[in-house]
Amino acid sequence: MELVKVKRNYQITIPQNLRKIIRLTVGDYVEVDIKDDTLVIRPVKVIHPDQEYFFTKEWQEKEAEAERDIAEGKIVGTFKNLDFQEIQEVLQEAEKIAKEENRSRSELMREALRRYIAERELRRLQRYGMKKAKELGLKEEDVQRLIDEYRAEQANA
Repeated sequence: MELVKVKRNYQITIPQNLRKIIRLTVGDYVEVDIKDDTLVIRPVKVIHPDQEYFFTKEWQEKEAEAERDIAEGKIVGTFKNLDFQEIQEVLQEAEKIAKEENRSRSELMREALRRYIAERELRRLQRYGMKKAKELGLKEEDVQRLIDEYRAEQANA
């Protein structure tokens, strides 16, 4: 049992060893309740509506089936130039990270793919911007000035 002090605005700090046990990180939500004159704090994972499907029983059963198939090497398809050892190492690292963050490996992989897609789009936009700046004869310092002017116009509009 840990002793903590209630601070201003009734805030408490959950001790690190307890945070690690329940995998609580900054930004997580907790549910606070009273049971038999005891304050109970329980971590709660908030699910975005567009990801609710993932947590349905049917989806989880299919996820578990896919995980078993992967673990057993039952992968079907045309895979050219794949280094299965490298893939296995990446999957093991993803599993480790997922456990540390109290997430599924699939959830982690989806986030990684979304980030890759966003970074790819950012690079595409940067190339486009550089091409247009060159066509217009703009220098790097001109870009910030134009952005500032545009924002000032929008603020005054």
